[in-house]
Amino acid sequence: MSDDALAIRLLAIFVEELDEQVQQLNEDLLALERTPADAERLRGVFRVIHTLKGASRAAGLRLVEEVCHALEHELSRVRDGGVALGGAQIALLFEAADALGEVRDELRLGHPAPDAALSVVLLHARGRSATPGAPSVPRTVADVTSPTPRSVTSAEAVVPVDVAPPQMDAPASTTPGAPSTQDASRAGSQVRVSLHQVDAITGAAGEIAGLASMLNDRADELAALRARRRAERRRYSADEGGVEFDKELTRLLRRAGEDARALAAVSSRLGESARNLRQRPFSELTETLPRVARDVAHDLGKQVRVAVSGAEIEADRVVLEALREPLLHLVRNAVDHGIEAPDVRIAAGKAAEGEVRIEGSLRGDRLRVAVADDGAGLDLGAIGKGITRSGRSLPTDARAVARAIFDEGFTTRASATTVSGRGVGLGIVRAAAERMGGTVDVTSTPGRGTTIIVDVPISIATMRVVLVQVGDILLGVPSAFVVRVMRADPRTLARVDGRTMLVSDSVPMPVTTLAALLGPPFTESQPPAMLQIMVLESGGRRVAVVVDDLHDERELVLRPLEHAGRAATNASVGTSLLSSGEVALVLSVPALLAHEAHGGAHPSSALAAVEAAERAPARILVVDDSITSRTLEQSVLAAAGYDVVTAVDGAEGWRTIERDAIELVVSDVEMPNLDGVALCERIRANASTASLPVILVTSLDEPAQRARGLEAGADAYLTKSSFDQDTLLDTVRMLLGRGVRSPT
Repeated sequence: MSDDALAIRLLAIFVEELDEQVQQLNEDLLALERTPADAERLRGVFRVIHTLKGASRAAGLRLVEEVCHALEHELSRVRDGGVALGGAQIALLFEAADALGEVRDELRLGHPAPDAALSVVLLHARGRSATPGAPSVPRTVADVTSPTPRSVTSAEAVVPVDVAPPQMDAPASTTPGAPSTQDASRAGSQVRVSLHQVDAITGAAGEIAGLASMLNDRADELAALRARRRAERRRYSADEGGVEFDKELTRLLRRAGEDARALAAVSSRLGESARNLRQRPFSELTETLPRVARDVAHDLGKQVRVAVSGAEIEADRVVLEALREPLLHLVRNAVDHGIEAPDVRIAAGKAAEGEVRIEGSLRGDRLRVAVADDGAGLDLGAIGKGITRSGRSLPTDARAVARAIFDEGFTTRASATTVSGRGVGLGIVRAAAERMGGTVDVTSTPGRGTTIIVDVPISIATMRVVLVQVGDILLGVPSAFVVRVMRADPRTLARVDGRTMLVSDSVPMPVTTLAALLGPPFTESQPPAMLQIMVLESGGRRVAVVVDDLHDERELVLRPLEHAGRAATNASVGTSLLSSGEVALVLSVPALLAHEAHGGAHPSSALAAVEAAERAPARILVVDDSITSRTLEQSVLAAAGYDVVTAVDGAEGWRTIERDAIELVVSDVEMPNLDGVALCERIRANASTASLPVILVTSLDEPAQRARGLEAGADAYLTKSSFDQDTLLDTVRMLLGRGVRSPT
């Protein structure tokens, strides 16, 4: 694609994007005017302004970019200060929305981009007089497509592209005279269909499929009715008229089955046609990105080339459009944060020119987009400082530290530039992926570069899900995030670090109910004797989720969320009409697990009740030949909620251990028949009791005696001379905490 054609394409894309973003900006501002403290709406305005800043740079509209940068500065002061927008600030943003709307309208008509209103907004945003000699803004499409030739200096970026973009038709407004024969032929074989119309076709196909299934169900019900009628006729010797009725019913049943199959076939063809209408090549998503990388590199004095692979694969147009903004941020971020300056690269033994690779691939019904650079890699130290600067605790896992770059508002920059530093870009990437039921992840190698991977469904018109039930509400969980489904005994639940965990394959896993994850209006049911569980995974995190019922796996046609009614949640991606006529809500697993990981989920009272009921108090054996000491220790432990049994010497203690399910032993040392040290040695020598915790409590406080007890395998050694019941209880709790059960 020539530079002129690319510039035309960039401007056309910008006009389309500007229309959507101005509409969103006005919607958010109207809400903020009513509730200025609405943090979510403020983030929405921030995202719109940040997106338009990057898009206007790519389209060559520098005054729009300057206005957006100034507005970002004002918004960041509000966000970082933790205060609500004031009336003057909201008025300024409305003024900006109007000015941007004027730009959209004039560019759409092929007129010069009006900069008077933008200049006023810039003046107000900066709070000072307009600076003379502001950069000029392209006035028309012709101006954009006819840049002044100039030489490329050594400080400017060189961006060769490894894949040839598809040829684009020039807009009609730029082609004087009558259309060519080729254009006329193309126009005769193609028509423009809006995405809303395609969505309507897709929805209709899904509803027809549902109706076909319902018709089959009704036919099955009629067949069952016929069977019962025949049985009754045989039983009561019905007349001949009943035979004729049965024949007619059989004929109608056969016709109903044929009609249902025909309807299903029509639905399948209609659905396939709708899917084909929605398919667009990946190249449409990537064709503008080399120019974006070049512009950013030019401003930063860097050199970069862009390599694209997978341009020929196709995906749902809605998916590609949803990825357009995230990819823009990823490429800009790779050049700004990833690629080093030429002199730094040369000093590190690299070529002066860096590389950004954009790779698209299909993995089953998933689209995988990777943006990789060969730069310095993530600076985990700087990221860690950014985390602590935001007031959060620093994760111990390096991967969790790296993933913090996707958090809303996160940045490692102390001050913002026109390219980055606002903490918005990568948060937008994660939010966009999760809205589509997708994930985002990052890998990095110091000195060799960073790769960010976005994984989303190839189509959000249909989705394969596991159908489950919570109360009377049906829910679809995307199969791509379901590791396995299983049944589990509630007795396998345990407490680890204060959380309810499911111990599966010797590995503890967080467990909760889907109702608790979703919150109101969903309510928890009393769990059955065997828990029905889905193990879900997203972003490297696994959680066991208990549901009321597991149905089956099926392909669903998605519909907008307005059909969800009271069950709609922030973790929803759409709804689907089932063959039964019921509506199922389709969930976003990444959003659910992110909510749970950040402590947003409601605690599961149902599982806590089951766990408490199943967990019997630990049984402790107290061995002491002194009735006074034995009674004291028994009283202290029983008051703490333990089940305590006693023995008068080591021999009786060993017989009790062999007979009962003892979980901890508290023993005196000096006793007849078998002393405490010998008892401990016997416990350690037996394979079935070798791991049984043992506490020796004795009046012998000599170092040699203490060493003898510990050498025998005692876990703790307490002296009666300094006996303290809190010390005993703390030691018991610590030792019992090593096992599955816990007394607290």
